[in-house]
Amino acid sequence: MQTAQPAQSRAKSNIPTGSRRRSHQRPGPALWVVLGALVVLIPLVLICCAIITFQVMQWNLPGVTIFDQSVGMMSYDDTVEWIDSYWNQARLITLQNPDDPDFSYIVIPADLGYWVDPTATADAAYAIGRDSTPFEEITAALWGQPQTVLPVMYFDESLARQTLETLSTDLTIPATEASVAYQDGEWVAVGGATGQGLDLDATLQNVYVNAFPILLTQSVALTMQETPPAISDLTPVIGEIEALISQDLTLTAYDPITDDRTVWSVPAEIKRNWVAVDPVSYAISLDIDPDDLPALLDNWKESLSEDASLSFDVNPSEIVEDWQNGLDPIVIVQHAPTTYRVSAGESLWAISLKLGMPMWRIMDANEGLTTSNIEAGMLLTIPSKNDLLPLPVIPNKRIVVVISSQRMTVYEDGEVRNIYVVSTGIASSPTMAGVFQVQTHEINAYASNWDLYMPHFMGIYEAWPGFMNGIHGLPLLSSGTRLWASSLGSPASYGCIILDLGAAEDLYDWAEDGVVIEITP
Repeated sequence: MQTAQPAQSRAKSNIPTGSRRRSHQRPGPALWVVLGALVVLIPLVLICCAIITFQVMQWNLPGVTIFDQSVGMMSYDDTVEWIDSYWNQARLITLQNPDDPDFSYIVIPADLGYWVDPTATADAAYAIGRDSTPFEEITAALWGQPQTVLPVMYFDESLARQTLETLSTDLTIPATEASVAYQDGEWVAVGGATGQGLDLDATLQNVYVNAFPILLTQSVALTMQETPPAISDLTPVIGEIEALISQDLTLTAYDPITDDRTVWSVPAEIKRNWVAVDPVSYAISLDIDPDDLPALLDNWKESLSEDASLSFDVNPSEIVEDWQNGLDPIVIVQHAPTTYRVSAGESLWAISLKLGMPMWRIMDANEGLTTSNIEAGMLLTIPSKNDLLPLPVIPNKRIVVVISSQRMTVYEDGEVRNIYVVSTGIASSPTMAGVFQVQTHEINAYASNWDLYMPHFMGIYEAWPGFMNGIHGLPLLSSGTRLWASSLGSPASYGCIILDLGAAEDLYDWAEDGVVIEITP
């Protein structure tokens, strides 16, 4: 019994022992703590890893936009590059004229002085979530809320002004000034019309004030303004125009060889095109257009001679200036070179005297010609008679010497001033007939060939290069003897034209260089 009793006791005691083993397999409090810690720590670790990654990669937070364009998850460098490309390079702006739907002008932002700073704008985007209070911004990013920054924009007025000034030329429609027109035989007033142009200052102000909207919409309406005509009505001056048209504008062609004058007047139909009105005083005048003159001058020139042997050279601007100053301009007629067929038995000297052209000039114009090789049938080139007038011609003065009568007549303004008795060259040394010009003045010239002095000497042509024939008073030998005082009225000189002392002095003072002298047989 006693033995059996312990056995029963052991059997009973086995039951609670098995029960205790099953209770040790349930989770204890520590496990729950660990699990809870992991639940908290893993998101924190992930967040920290994300923050570190964003910092290392320099990414913008998700949801960051520059105005309406997302740059979330974009690196800083890529953001800078994208901003410059999107806002500065790829964007085009259309300039429009509200009054002309067909007009458009496309520019890049820089042409209007616009520039979005890529670095400053990227800095603003990058700063979201990285500033002094990042929690709200990061929270918004986690919840997918967009966070917007605006482009950092600059404006350079000088660039915009330069572009608009260039454009304004294409946009300008000039005002039409009032004018007068000659219609059906009478003058009528034609009213002016308003023009249009770019209002530069107003457009610049709009470009500045609305810079960002213009950059966004890529369009700007230019501000235009009307430009009224300076003269809107010319009815009050109609009566004065015909009186102005009737005033003569003339051009005189003076031929110093023949002493002929041809006077032309500008036709009324041309002057009508020159009528102009001062926009302030309404005074009418002739605004002469130099472009109209060449054709007019050519017509006048052709009327001088059928064979174009006569012409003149003139600067149209000088003609216009003379007319505007109330002067009657004068042009000098030019004679073309001519030809001469040598007759049998003619010498070069005889031809020279016949044509009034110094022999050496004929030789210069015909290469190889000498006094000894001239032959009958030769066709000689004879220089222009104007070659003997190298100085500007004095049109209102002229000296005429007639060899046959041994008289000199002095003309001024078409009137006879004086008539003098003269002596010309003897037969063996004749005075050449022709048209020459006073070229030099020498108060007392010396002729070494004859050892004599020539008072009040005026050279008129070179008989040979360096040897000048001229007009002078009675010569004086170096011995003191006065020559040819009793010979006046008869040929006596060696080619010069001799006057008495008083006449020579008077002529010397009156005839300036350029006065033409005509010597006839």
